[in-house]
Amino acid sequence: MTMSVVLSQEKKPLIRFDLKKCAYCKICELSCSHRHYKKFGDALSRITIIRKGPTMLKCFICTRCDKRFCIGACPTKALSYKGGNIEVDPSLCNSCGDCVEACPFHGIKLHPETKLPIICDLCGGDPSCIKECPKGALSLIWLPESRKGY
Repeated sequence: MTMSVVLSQEKKPLIRFDLKKCAYCKICELSCSHRHYKKFGDALSRITIIRKGPTMLKCFICTRCDKRFCIGACPTKALSYKGGNIEVDPSLCNSCGDCVEACPFHGIKLHPETKLPIICDLCGGDPSCIKECPKGALSLIWLPESRKGY
């Protein structure tokens, strides 16, 4: 089954996590890292699922928040908001990690080799984490875009 997401300026996409459905298999992380880097590994995934106790799981991914703390924190202006996603300009990024520190949702990490920010881009409109989740714990929802700009 092919899913296609059309990004718009009126609404922003958000991946919703249902912890009651999650089996903590981490297939979402593996499919993400493979989709973007042709390698399997949680350090390369743009989505992170962690266990915070026997029955508590947490999902960390870019929420495309209205405040866009990461963009404001970037001293080299390497981050921008375009088409519903945070984009990284590798030619401007100095790998300082200020964007990682600024994100209150823990939705950004640095690539272990290139040290460039890893931020969810919804797989260009076809999110592999959602498609590959065997339990349906991930879904795409649309929220009103309350702040224009960037």
